[in-house]
Amino acid sequence: MAIPLLPESAPFSASQRSWLNGFFAGLLGLDRGGSPAVVNGEATAPVAAPVAEEDFPWHDPTLPLDERLKLADGRPQERQLMAAMAQLDCGACGYLCQTYSEAIACGEETDLTKCSPGGKDTAKKLKELVAGRKALPRAETNGHHGSSNGAVAKPSTNGHAAALHDRKNPFHAPLLQCKPLNQPGSEKDVRLVAFSLKGSGLTYEVGDALGLLPENDPELVEAVLRAMGARGDELVPAAGGLMVHAYDALAKHFVITKVSDQLAALLASHASDSSEAGTLKTLVNDDVEGIPAEWDVLDLLGQFPSARAPIAEMIAALSPLQPRLYSISSSLKAHPDEVHLTVGVVRYTQGGRLRKGVASNFLTETLRTRQKAGVFVHVSPGFRLPADGKTPVIMVGPGTGIAPFRAFLEERSATGATGKNWLFFGDQRREFDFLYQEEMAQYQKSGVLTRLDTAFSRDQKEKVYVQHRMTENAAEIWSWLQEGAHFYVCGDARRMALDVDHALHAIVAEQGKMSPEVASEFIKSLSKSKRYQRDVY
Repeated sequence: MAIPLLPESAPFSASQRSWLNGFFAGLLGLDRGGSPAVVNGEATAPVAAPVAEEDFPWHDPTLPLDERLKLADGRPQERQLMAAMAQLDCGACGYLCQTYSEAIACGEETDLTKCSPGGKDTAKKLKELVAGRKALPRAETNGHHGSSNGAVAKPSTNGHAAALHDRKNPFHAPLLQCKPLNQPGSEKDVRLVAFSLKGSGLTYEVGDALGLLPENDPELVEAVLRAMGARGDELVPAAGGLMVHAYDALAKHFVITKVSDQLAALLASHASDSSEAGTLKTLVNDDVEGIPAEWDVLDLLGQFPSARAPIAEMIAALSPLQPRLYSISSSLKAHPDEVHLTVGVVRYTQGGRLRKGVASNFLTETLRTRQKAGVFVHVSPGFRLPADGKTPVIMVGPGTGIAPFRAFLEERSATGATGKNWLFFGDQRREFDFLYQEEMAQYQKSGVLTRLDTAFSRDQKEKVYVQHRMTENAAEIWSWLQEGAHFYVCGDARRMALDVDHALHAIVAEQGKMSPEVASEFIKSLSKSKRYQRDVY
């Protein structure tokens, strides 16, 4: 390590001081002993200064699309593409926002509809930017792009060698349990899903996510096969040139809950009915409306019965089925060789049919106890408990957003951390929807959970949410922040997390007697020092 040149009192964070010390050490040619390195009697060239981390000012999910694009104006193509995305790094597309944009820019990825949180607005903007590809400069990307599988290579953060299992080579983990967390009478269905990791070599830290390779609903697969006019035993190509039966391709390899432009264009070219062909072409080329976002493949096939292509071509025109990421709800210290998830089951009726979330349905209906699912650990270095167990933490996690905070509390309890812990939890009704209620009560009794504030929106005439409880406790939140507390949020990015962020800004401005501009800078400083961390989707 280079000799520290900046004093601890310098107005920089620890990571900033470390970088600057390394930079000056390289500039001055200092080695680990503080003098130029000597080889064969001659001084070697100074150590190269580390590359500065690139600033992505648009990488904020609370910013509207047009504002993000303005911040990226004049930047290379990869960065403009990145600014058009939802900025959640949710992994639903199989990438992070940065790696997805780089894969599109270098031609490795051609599907511009993978950013599901960004929806049609993102897909439309990506299409516009790609159309103007030749007019845009290329960015330097330190010699590599995100790989087509979307995984970003990260060093192990827990002292273990890199795991043998990743999204390309998942561990087939047996399901241990799928336990309802709501009480009978709830309008929701949330489950505790536990897998065994025994023999996998996989480890994780609280704050990490579990990647899951889901499978499509068998009933929907059968219906799509019938609509395609296929039996299911036809051999068709899947990823990597692998030949599989059509049933397995639709069940395990391709998306059938959304319609790709490629499939619609293919069917348009094969439609025997000219009216259907014309309508399909219009939908494919319409940048404003396009194919209805709520349609799945069965809807498309049902709407255009004359439009059929060879089965292998139709399946090849589908988008690849991507892994799903779930915040881990457990600590290995509390549950050795296990990983727990908190899963909200998605079901709704549309067009006279019951629709089901792909991953949640797979976990809670298709998969049975002791059956296996492909999983891997997705490291999340930006969502971590403070290194010092004495540091207080404030956690805001309504609904399934409680997932990582259950893990945080298990970890703090297991390690004997003495820092205060404050949880804000909310849902619809206390009687039915108080997830992990008994566990939270035990943590309160043992003193691990210092404060618990709840907001059950439908238990009274006026809707009450977690941000309202924050406002009611503004003075104490400010006091905890003054003590060095870390502030965490997990959950929906477009509504809850945005409302919580607004409430936090208002609390800082009011309690700290700051202008909105100064309060905003204060919040930014919390983020930069890793004291304000969000796991939002």
